[in-house]
Amino acid sequence: MSARRKRKTPARGWPVAAAGVFLAVFCFWYAMFKLVEAMDAREGTMLLATGYCNCGECCGWTRGEDGVAVYSYGEMKGRPKEIGRTSGGTIAKHGTIAADPAVFPHGTVIRVPGYGEGVVEDVGGAIKGNHIDLWFPSHGAAKRWGARRVKCIVREPMPNAAKAR
Repeated sequence: MSARRKRKTPARGWPVAAAGVFLAVFCFWYAMFKLVEAMDAREGTMLLATGYCNCGECCGWTRGEDGVAVYSYGEMKGRPKEIGRTSGGTIAKHGTIAADPAVFPHGTVIRVPGYGEGVVEDVGGAIKGNHIDLWFPSHGAAKRWGARRVKCIVREPMPNAAKAR
């Protein structure tokens, strides 16, 4: 007579059930997050995208008699200018976008074909309406980008996002 051995199975019970509940809640949360993100996006927004860098020609500054960088025109003319610092207080880097704050407030995320995703952190005197300025590390790179009309994906900032920065 052959004796059948009972095969041991892993313990099931509350740890497995808890993991299942956690996974279900996480999947639901993630799906809702993506749905809200998709609802906030304005796809296919046509924008004029130009390039800029930290140079005086792009950012309107010059060196004063003492060698300090100063604004060369506008209401800030003659005042010291911190090169590479945005109006939002951050250091300009790839992904920094200058825009009209009446159209795209600080914190707005914009995906630009050929450039990538960026965040509005700066303003410019000549940037009005559906015009954005993309930061580049050199003047040559900004000139190569030139001025293009591109179809972008725009995501509005969450309320109080600018205050949290």
